[in-house]
Amino acid sequence: MASRKNRKSHLPKRLNVLFFAVFILFSALILRLGFIQIVQGDTYERDLEEASEPVTRIDAPRGVMYDRNGEIAVDNQLILSLTYTNSSSVSDEERLDIAEKLSGYLEMDTEGITDRDLKDYWLLTREEEAESLLSEEEMASASEDGVDPYDLQLEKITDEQLSDIQGTELEVVAVWREMISGYNDSPQRVKENLTREEAHEISVRLEELPGVDLLRDSNRQYVFDESFPGFFGSVGSIPRETIDEYLALGYDRSDLVGTSFLEEEYESALRGVKGELLDSEEAAGNGAETTGSRGNDLVLSVDMALQQDLETIVDEQVGGQSGNFVNDEDAYAVMIEPSTGEILAASGYQNQVGTVSSSFEMGSTVKMATVMAGLQEGVVTADTYINDTPISLPGSSDISSASDTIGSVNYLGALEKSSNIYMSEIAMRLADYERGGTFNSDKVQEAYDTMRYYYNQFGLGTETGIDLPSESAGISGGYGNPGNLLYLSFGQFDTYTPMQLAQYVATIANDGYRIEPHFVKEVRQSNPDKSNMGSISQQIQPSIMNKLSVDDEYIDMAQEGMLEVVEGSSGTARSYFGDAPYEVAGKTGTAQVTVRSEGSGELVNNAVNQAFVGYAPYDNPEVAIAVIVPYTYLEENGGRNGVANTIARQAMDAYFELKEERPEVDAENEEVIEQQEEETGEETEE
Repeated sequence: MASRKNRKSHLPKRLNVLFFAVFILFSALILRLGFIQIVQGDTYERDLEEASEPVTRIDAPRGVMYDRNGEIAVDNQLILSLTYTNSSSVSDEERLDIAEKLSGYLEMDTEGITDRDLKDYWLLTREEEAESLLSEEEMASASEDGVDPYDLQLEKITDEQLSDIQGTELEVVAVWREMISGYNDSPQRVKENLTREEAHEISVRLEELPGVDLLRDSNRQYVFDESFPGFFGSVGSIPRETIDEYLALGYDRSDLVGTSFLEEEYESALRGVKGELLDSEEAAGNGAETTGSRGNDLVLSVDMALQQDLETIVDEQVGGQSGNFVNDEDAYAVMIEPSTGEILAASGYQNQVGTVSSSFEMGSTVKMATVMAGLQEGVVTADTYINDTPISLPGSSDISSASDTIGSVNYLGALEKSSNIYMSEIAMRLADYERGGTFNSDKVQEAYDTMRYYYNQFGLGTETGIDLPSESAGISGGYGNPGNLLYLSFGQFDTYTPMQLAQYVATIANDGYRIEPHFVKEVRQSNPDKSNMGSISQQIQPSIMNKLSVDDEYIDMAQEGMLEVVEGSSGTARSYFGDAPYEVAGKTGTAQVTVRSEGSGELVNNAVNQAFVGYAPYDNPEVAIAVIVPYTYLEENGGRNGVANTIARQAMDAYFELKEERPEVDAENEEVIEQQEEETGEETEE
């Protein structure tokens, strides 16, 4: 009994200790809160005000693009854009009301309106008719099947019902579709490049147009008009599939980014640094704005004067020559500096981008690679002579050269006179086959692999590494029958892009070193005075992708063969370059192909791809060229021979004529390099 009393007597003491501890903790908390409120209150209040002040981020212009001679090729034009910031709290009716008001002040392009846009708008504005589209049974069935009734309504709308939307209502649709195409709480451009009248009408009515604002913006301006537009690329809204990636990099949802080619590839360099504008009245009165800065500038490897000349040459040789082509007129040409990989000019009659995305059988232009493969593998030597007579193979049409007077030739004569039989003999020997014998399927497959192994080293059948977001690697014909192996040896099986063909000939000109081609040679800091380029931020150095696994003497032999093509008495390009004031090495190509006529739908079996590759000067190459004119008729069927050769000759002439006209350019470039070395105290690599 006594022990129980003793235990109870301890409880009040413990509670007192607990209450005292709680009292101390609450006292400390009250003191801390008082200190924050009284002593640090002003500081926290200022921080809160600064954090809660609305801040508008002002877009900065993108960097400009110069050509290799310092001429501005892509600039910025300052404009005003109208934006709309969507909100989940705004009803469809309120949003539609804003669109109707804006359509009265804006002139909108209605050609981009799709059927889906019209159907969505029709359902929104014709509620009673929309409800009558589905019966109660259809609604119940959709609910049971988990189908959205809205999708069924879309399917039920007829063209006749949509035809009711016309005139000024189409203008409303054009505005409305842009307003709803963005993200909630993020400004969406409804119209760019407002006229002065449009900007004035909107600016005085902004209070009655919630969510609408005017934005200082910029448009890309192409100084050389239609020249080279494909490779400059385009600028647009962030694609939905990459929005998370851009947000992680600090972009806003409403930002414009490069969406193709050079604009996309060099987005991080071209992107400007945004300015900021505080939206509070006090800040506005004090002019609280931080200016942004233009993005870094690009110096292209392209010579825009040469580019324009090349485009003119291609247009003159191909344009208006529909009778020469099975389908639409087309041609591609790429000029490249062999030792650096710098693209000097690139043209496509239908589409410039086709120089990296379209592939063709290139004919005899690939024969130098075949000769070097044969020499390196030891199946032929410099003293190997082969009699050029037709080859008959089981299951394959007879193979012959374009001329029946070639006779017995070694590698040099085979290139000069363009012997298909010499190349076929190399392929057969790689497959361990002799005429009249039997092919071993394993050996044939090994021969395919061996030839493509060498072709790939030149850039044929593999990506070139061009500084663009994407490119085609061409199309491999697979393994096929033994006859196709022979066709592969003289360029009538696998397909290659014009850019691959340019890299191939540049590799030969560069003594077997394959250099990564590129359109940009420098990234420079922006200079407010655009007439003077800023300092170099990054210089794109030549990147060696590989050295040919071919003895140097075999490369020399292939180069000699190309010289004979131009200077030899039987050279296939002699009539085109024989009188050139510079020494050229080259190779013609004619691939016989089958193509379907888009007009008749019939297959045309006697079409040809005309091609040419070459470089000059022979002893010290400055420029290499690849030309392809696809799907032309043979001369006896109304076509014109030598179009590719003519384009190549005139393009080479243009290059050397421009060089003579402006010898001071190289001297100016040297001065710039010396000046930068003085500023940085470092040597600039060349």
